[in-house]
Amino acid sequence: MQKELLSAYIDGEQVSNELTDELCRDADLQKSWTAYHTIRSVMRQETEVLLGADFTAKMETLIAQEETRTAEPLVSQPSAQEVDKSPFAHKLKAWFAPMVQVAVAAGVCLVAVIGVQSFNSAGGTKDAPDTPVLQTLPFNDSVQEVSYNAPSKDVVTSDQLEQKNKRIGAMLQNYELQRRVYADDLSLRSDNSK
Repeated sequence: MQKELLSAYIDGEQVSNELTDELCRDADLQKSWTAYHTIRSVMRQETEVLLGADFTAKMETLIAQEETRTAEPLVSQPSAQEVDKSPFAHKLKAWFAPMVQVAVAAGVCLVAVIGVQSFNSAGGTKDAPDTPVLQTLPFNDSVQEVSYNAPSKDVVTSDQLEQKNKRIGAMLQNYELQRRVYADDLSLRSDNSK
């Protein structure tokens, strides 16, 4: 708790005379004070060299002085060839292979049964007649739109189609009459200009 108060004291928070007096008396708090100020200086990049010029040399000598240890395994593991020669492995394979086959077959059967049951229960009520899965015939004798929610006002009836054909025929007839009238008029003008 004192180190948390010391950190807050360094940051300018919770400054009290009691903590200042205790800092002056306690050597551990003074070491922490120095360490916190060093950390703050490094984090704020206020100092160029913190570790000193001989830091790498010191680390090199410490690493060279350290003794190397090799870890010895407590129990040696058998090699693959030793496992293949083991009678226990042969017994285990002879017993395990059929069990795996049975487990795979049981899993496939389980998935098939659950799939059929869920497909049959999705049909709704039990009184509903059986319907084929893929119905290729339309619901009635006429061809339906791709979207069943298409508005019926946009569907062209045979009467509307006949009326459109009559209007197109009338426009073509009118165009042909105008072309003949103006063609005769153009031919008369070309004869007069000569």
